[in-house]
Amino acid sequence: MKSLVKFNFLLPLAILATLISCSDDDPNPSKSDAELIGSGISWKLSTAKVGSFNVISQIDPCLQDNEVTFNYETAVKLGVLDAGPTKCSQTEPQTVNFIWDYNESTKILLVDTEIIEVPGAEGNMIVESVSANELVVSQNVSLSGITQKLVVTFVH
Repeated sequence: MKSLVKFNFLLPLAILATLISCSDDDPNPSKSDAELIGSGISWKLSTAKVGSFNVISQIDPCLQDNEVTFNYETAVKLGVLDAGPTKCSQTEPQTVNFIWDYNESTKILLVDTEIIEVPGAEGNMIVESVSANELVVSQNVSLSGITQKLVVTFVH
C-alpha cells in the first residue's frame, strides 16, 4: 500500500517537472542569417552608398524597381530576380532564376547572376547585416581606377 501511495505522489510530481522543463522552449527560435536572407519574401533596393555618398542614381532606373527573392527551404537554394514594373528592355524576361549560397562564417553571399548591375562592381558580396526586414550587402566597386566599398540596402 505504501508503494502505491508513493507512486500516486511521484507520478504527478514527475508530470509537473516534465511540463515545467518544457516551458523554457522558445516558440520562435532565432533564425540563421541564411534563413533570414532566404525567407522567400522579395527584397527591394532601398539605398546604395559609397562612403557617405548616395550613388543610387548611378544604377539604371529600370533596375531600381527589381525584386530579388532568395528561397532557403529548397533542396538547391534557388532565387528569382523579377524585373519589376519597369523593364530595361521589352525583350528582357520578367523573371530569371538563379542559384545562391551563403557562408555564415565568412558572410559571403554567392549568387550565380548579377542581382543588381552596378558599373565597376567586382568580387564577392559580403553580408554586412541582415534582419527580418533589411539586408545590407557590400561589394568592391572600381571607379576611375580607385576601388571603393559599395554598400547596398534591400528591404522587404
